[in-house]
Amino acid sequence: MNMESFLKVALILSSAIAQDISFTPPNVPLRKEIVYQTSNEWIFNLLIAYGFPTLKAIYWVGSFAEIATIVYRTSHFKSLSAVQAIAQYAVGLSIRNTPITIPFVVGTAFAVIGCLIRRQCYRTLGRFFTFQLSVREGHHIVTTGPYAIVRHPSYTSGLMQAIGILILHGSPDSWLRHSGVLDIPGVKTFAVTWLAGIILLMINCLSRVSEEDEMLKTTFEDEWEKWAKVVRYRLIPGIY
Repeated sequence: MNMESFLKVALILSSAIAQDISFTPPNVPLRKEIVYQTSNEWIFNLLIAYGFPTLKAIYWVGSFAEIATIVYRTSHFKSLSAVQAIAQYAVGLSIRNTPITIPFVVGTAFAVIGCLIRRQCYRTLGRFFTFQLSVREGHHIVTTGPYAIVRHPSYTSGLMQAIGILILHGSPDSWLRHSGVLDIPGVKTFAVTWLAGIILLMINCLSRVSEEDEMLKTTFEDEWEKWAKVVRYRLIPGIY
């Protein structure tokens, strides 16, 4: 493989690892610690249990498929084994690699930066960070790190990642749309399922911000009020 191919493989793996980290709960609360408030929260818990593992699996499969295409396309046909030659004939020559584009770089950057912010949220909250709305033993309002900038930085990072992934795979020149892989039976169904899951997650997160604020306000009262006066914005400093 040439240098561009190596770079593209590294970027593909970085976005896949970022998604895997962000969709893996750092802590699991006890049943008695979980706070159920609305139907939106019930939907989110279904996403945690079934949607997140599915989204991760689909993303890894897609990433390895693109990497395999890069390896295949940058190899000399004469060096292919019999098994590889059969696979080439079965898949067909329509599946092609795509070059590194600006949307590819921008989308990957959003995904990775979002993951780094989310990892910092994990470290800052420690055992208090759970995917479910929960109040754990010894729980208190954390006002340091990303939580000194906005009240819900983990949602900010999640939305950054979702936007990045949509740019990365949804742009007209992306591998998913331009390589011909969507012509393989069943692939388009998986792609639509993944896209629907990401959109549902984004909508759910936006709704969940208000629910989490209300839960924290009800639970911690004055402590939350003092924090909210200092950290006024929920997701984006100076905007929302």
